Amino acid sequence: MMAAVLYGREDLQVEEIAVPEVGPGDLLVRVRAALTCGTDVKVFRRGYHARMILPPAVFGHELAGDVVAAGSGVEGFRPGSRVVAANSAPCDSCFFCRRGLENLCEDL
Repeated sequence: MMAAVLYGREDLQVEEIAVPEVGPGDLLVRVRAALTCGTDVKVFRRGYHARMILPPAVFGHELAGDVVAAGSGVEGFRPGSRVVAANSAPCDSCFFCRRGLENLCEDL
């Protein structure tokens, strides 16, 4: 499969990589659309993100696509299901997260 791989500061290469193995609790998604956000630009310029990505690593976290395979224990998804990735990492403990408003997380 093709992927953008971050190797370091301003070193992003599009290349062929192996299709990942699908483990328990995993989904394998064929990406149909991907976006670049401000966080991606910062990571590209710095070459890393302390909480999200250490090179070399597949780059990007905002995507939509179709499920290709679901690992054991996955419920509610099957091959062909259309999905979008949750593109942030809420803390799950602040005022907003406890009320289901993760998009307003105080720690994003």
